[in-house]
Amino acid sequence: MGKTTLCPKCGSKKIKILVPQTGIWTCLKCGYQGGVLIEDNNMEKQIKDAKKMDKLSKKLMRGRL
Repeated sequence: MGKTTLCPKCGSKKIKILVPQTGIWTCLKCGYQGGVLIEDNNMEKQIKDAKKMDKLSKKLMRGRL
């Protein structure tokens, strides 16, 4: 299985190069722009799991669970 290129902010695969000369990328899902991307097989799942845990902890703090 090959490496997957992901947005470091949201973990989306929907990214494209914005400025090829400088290596600036943009995420079509969250709008992140930068030169840093994640290339990993397991990172996508880890980012999604972290986002789920963050959302769950916010609900717990508000007493909605």
